[in-house]
Amino acid sequence: MLTNPSLIDTIGATTTNASNTSLSQLGDDYNKFLTLLTAQISNQDPLAPVDSTQFVAQLAQLSQVEQAVQTNSQLETLNTQVSALMNMGGTDLLGREVSITSNVMDLENGSVDSTYVLGAGAVDVSARITDPLGRVVRTLEGLSTTAGQQIPLDWDGTDDDGTPMLEGAYTVEIVALDTAGAKVANVVSRSATVEDVRFNAGEIFFGLSGGEVVSSITIQAAS
Repeated sequence: MLTNPSLIDTIGATTTNASNTSLSQLGDDYNKFLTLLTAQISNQDPLAPVDSTQFVAQLAQLSQVEQAVQTNSQLETLNTQVSALMNMGGTDLLGREVSITSNVMDLENGSVDSTYVLGAGAVDVSARITDPLGRVVRTLEGLSTTAGQQIPLDWDGTDDDGTPMLEGAYTVEIVALDTAGAKVANVVSRSATVEDVRFNAGEIFFGLSGGEVVSSITIQAAS
């Protein structure tokens, strides 16, 4: 799914709608104010005229509101333009291989292309692999405890009974413990191909091989 140029127009129309509505309402308020002002001046006592200072103050307030609404409208337009440029920039990654932060593992031909990085202090590391139905199908024990390095997750695609699993997306959870039994921080990553670019609420999302959709902020590197 490539970026559709009409999407940018739709976003622009949506983001400016609120400002247009506010300006329309402000115009109505101006007309009502001027109508009331004209009526009051026409019917005031010539010997005791109404203090014009209040009218001037109210007009000044309306002018300030109008300026604020117009400024907001200009900012919305700028935001739309910047978002559109970001959206176009995301297409540069189409078809490219990227490394992303993700607990999803894409099983293909009996292997996965996932790694993990540990914080310091881990003495016991294991991995729990879950299928799309939420069932733990494989537990890997005795994994490397080396800190600060990309460590491959060696899963051959079989469950705990040695039965080959179907190809597709699985989820992995790394459980790393220190000598006191406390959890050690870890980050799981994988390689994937960018298949499409999506744009939502000012943010770029990528559709990846394996069916996962991720935010642009999860991209670690591209090749």
